[in-house]
Amino acid sequence: MKNLIILVIGIISLGLNAQQIQFLDLPSFFDREFEISGLTGNEKNLFLAAERCAKIFVIKKEDLTHIETIRLNIDDMPNGVEIEGLSLFKDFLLLIDEKNGKIFSFNLKTEKLITLKPNGIDLSLFKGRYGIEGIAVDEESKVLYLLREKNEKLQSEIHAFSMSEKDGSLNLNYRNQTLVQHKDEKWRYTGLSIDYENNTLLCLKSYYVKGQPHLDKTEIDHISIDSLSNKNSKSNMLLSLTKEVYFMRNSFATNIEGIYSDNESIFVTSDNGEGKKDCSQKSMKTIMIRVKKH
Repeated sequence: MKNLIILVIGIISLGLNAQQIQFLDLPSFFDREFEISGLTGNEKNLFLAAERCAKIFVIKKEDLTHIETIRLNIDDMPNGVEIEGLSLFKDFLLLIDEKNGKIFSFNLKTEKLITLKPNGIDLSLFKGRYGIEGIAVDEESKVLYLLREKNEKLQSEIHAFSMSEKDGSLNLNYRNQTLVQHKDEKWRYTGLSIDYENNTLLCLKSYYVKGQPHLDKTEIDHISIDSLSNKNSKSNMLLSLTKEVYFMRNSFATNIEGIYSDNESIFVTSDNGEGKKDCSQKSMKTIMIRVKKH
């Protein structure tokens, strides 16, 4: 592993007695302004979604080697697409577009990209500044969870959908909404993942104060999946990455927006956007953090 920086912290939560935080050095081309805002994975690989340039980068978990770039057909997507979340379900990559309030399905076998139209809810109502920010799929129960980062009442919204397959496509039927109340307007959720081992949703949480990075906070909350049928649900902090992210602020982009959990680790990554909105331009390098569960 290249340039591996290891910090060890002790946390007692969800039965985890000690966790190891590692800063992973991604391949050198991640110093381009890709604005990585979505992260998912499978047994061997991680998938990182570039927000604006319609690309998914695939890297090996083992050594972070870049093995593939999936190029999405921009003609099949609306203007100004902003990919903010990414998840895997069988052979489908699921992507969410915050700007336009849409979910896309990309078939890894056929390379066909389609727009999903959920039954029972109009996602375009959520487009804009505080739109849909995260997506996670519980493959065992065939439930898709969609995260709206925040509403006007300072609540993050988790929307659940039942999933089914027909003729090589996915159907989504709306189930319910869960609200998570934040303390003030500076908090929001920026990413979502499933923790199968503990039957929880992991929510990436951000506290941002413009121009005052010493006040910024990055945390991971956990919410019991069994509690998500309630209208309101209580979240609990699993761990804080605040000190570690602040420590690396001059070397890496630290706007943490992507999260993915497997049986061994939790991975998070950052959006390195600097306002250029050009994927070919140099920018601060995207950070990748791994938290070992055991």
